[in-house]
Amino acid sequence: MIFVGDIASPNEGTTKKLLQFLKKHTALYGKQALIGNLEGLLSDRNPKLDREPLLSNDPALPSALKELTAPVFCLANNHVLDLPGDFRSTVKLLKEEGIPFCGAGLSSEQAGRPVFFEEGGKEIILFNACWDFLLYNQKNPSLGVYIEEINEKKLLEDVSCHKEEHPEASLVVYLHWSLDLESLPFPMYRQFSRALIDAGASLVVGTHSHCVQGGEKYGDGFILYGLGNFLLPDNEYAGGRLKFPAFAKLELALEWNIEKNSLSCHWYEYQPAGDKHYLEHLESDAFESSERLKTLSPYREMDDHEYVRFFKKNRRKKILIPVYRDYRRRALNKYYTSLLKIRARTAHFLASMNFIKWQN
Repeated sequence: MIFVGDIASPNEGTTKKLLQFLKKHTALYGKQALIGNLEGLLSDRNPKLDREPLLSNDPALPSALKELTAPVFCLANNHVLDLPGDFRSTVKLLKEEGIPFCGAGLSSEQAGRPVFFEEGGKEIILFNACWDFLLYNQKNPSLGVYIEEINEKKLLEDVSCHKEEHPEASLVVYLHWSLDLESLPFPMYRQFSRALIDAGASLVVGTHSHCVQGGEKYGDGFILYGLGNFLLPDNEYAGGRLKFPAFAKLELALEWNIEKNSLSCHWYEYQPAGDKHYLEHLESDAFESSERLKTLSPYREMDDHEYVRFFKKNRRKKILIPVYRDYRRRALNKYYTSLLKIRARTAHFLASMNFIKWQN
């Protein structure tokens, strides 16, 4: 089973490039479950005509991925609400292809429901949710489409209940969170991820930061705070103006051997090369001995207090951004998020006026 980050393949050309990559690495990806964040609904449109980054995916993507993998899509992200009118047709196509998905639905109950599937004879229960701040420019629900938002108390209860009801199953929590291009997880993410492992999850995986945030082992579980992108090509969105800096070109595909409960890291570098959009394999190594991952995870030996100090000093984004320390401080975190939304909407306006660069 392989976990990858954000996927936003806008057209037939980028989908073909992704398929070529998978064919080149058939020995790894062939027919394994491939769990990724579908960063935008399936839509036959030209995003280069947009003034802002409205993300979508080529309708041919699901069948292309099915040629070589067993895809499972997570839909709890901000860009699914970019084009909510395409939700029903997206769901119809995924069901026709027999592709499991979770994180969004036509009711709050549907959106919050985990998806069950099997891998290697083992039952997997996959939960998916999105940080409510990331919907600052969206209305949830939109046109009757609901995105599951992270509610820490509810998610911990759901994980605990499902583990009790399915003790032999492996539970995975796949979360769309963090700030774009922030290389370190918020302190409360470390705290909450460990609580999820204590509640019964075997693996916690994060996306949205568009860069690898590192990870750590906790008890018998694993945490990877940010996988980076998988395919979110430069110069294809917002009139061709959306692209990512050099450090965000590093990508991670996480392979999980369920029987051995071990992880392998497969490192890639995204190469824009005009409109060629290909992934170059750099190396593969074990999660716990990966030097590259260790470098990206300087917090591994830190307790909560040490990490708060480290985060304040070393985070990339500091201006008018609060430090979320404790997921249990719900009222304070809600206040922080209201302030952060004002900042984000201002940045969105400035980017739409070409005063600053788009960030996703």
